[in-house]
Amino acid sequence: MGLKKAIANVALFMAHGELNSKMLCPHCGDRGAVHVKSKKDKAGISGGKATAALLTGGFSLLALGLSRHQEVTEAWCGNCGSRWKF
Repeated sequence: MGLKKAIANVALFMAHGELNSKMLCPHCGDRGAVHVKSKKDKAGISGGKATAALLTGGFSLLALGLSRHQEVTEAWCGNCGSRWKF
């Protein structure tokens, strides 16, 4: 493998995660071009944080925010460039 190809592979890994050779892209149907990585994504308002904000007069809102985060897997197809989460 040449140096340029190795650098390109590292750049793809850093930007889009590891290559999953068994995953099928739901948009173009290509198998073997899908990169996946896990990330934290905002998932809406947390009920517990909203209650704490009411009880503390909004002080906890400044410190914690209202959003809750959850782990999701983001996929990117190297063939068609589409992105999706699951």
